[in-house]
Parts: sequence; structure tokens; C-alpha cells
Amino acid sequence: MKIHSFQHYSHGLEMAVHDAWITAKVKSTLAFSDPTLSLHINVKTHAGIVGLSGRVNTHRQCEQVMDLARSVHGVAEVDASDLQTHVFTPGSFPEAPNAEESTERRPQSSTKMDDK
Repeated sequence: MKIHSFQHYSHGLEMAVHDAWITAKVKSTLAFSDPTLSLHINVKTHAGIVGLSGRVNTHRQCEQVMDLARSVHGVAEVDASDLQTHVFTPGSFPEAPNAEESTERRPQSSTKMDDK
């Protein structure tokens, strides 16, 4: 019974260490790729499945982050369901979905209602 318990514990410990290594490797890959982008991305790994959360500005950045995570040895799957794109903050100008291709910025429209 004790041997089985130890084997189960050591396997769980081995998996935890492996997941921690994958998380560190994905974070460093993101940081070397684009340091400013990596500051907004959180990485968690469980059983080889990398979960990405945080925010990016464009769909292209989202795809780039997912591709970089997939490129790390040991990653079984990438879950980016918590990775948000186009998060607008008050006072900021929203960017188009393909913002890399379009540099045009539109001023915010000001609509005032006239009292009659």
C-alpha cells in the first residue's frame, strides 16, 4: 500500500514539475518574442495543457501567442478561451480587428441632442 502511495505521489510531483517547466518555457518564449506583449499574458499549465489568459490588441497577436505556446516542447494542447482581444478602456480609441494593416484612426463622434 505504501509503495503504491509513493508511486502515485511521485508521479503527481513529476507532473507538477513538468507543468512548471512548460509554463516557464512558454513565458520565456513569449518574452523573447515580444516583451511588451508578454506582460499582458498569463500562463498556467495542467497536465501539458497550457491555458492562456490576459489581453491582446488584435486577432493576429492572439494567433501569434497561441503559435508560440504550441511551439514549446511538451505542450499537448493550448487553451486560449480566456485570452481576450479588443478590450477597450474608457478614453481609449478602439482598434480595428486587423489593426496592423490599418493605421487610420477615426475621431470619436460627438452627438448632442438639441432641446426644442
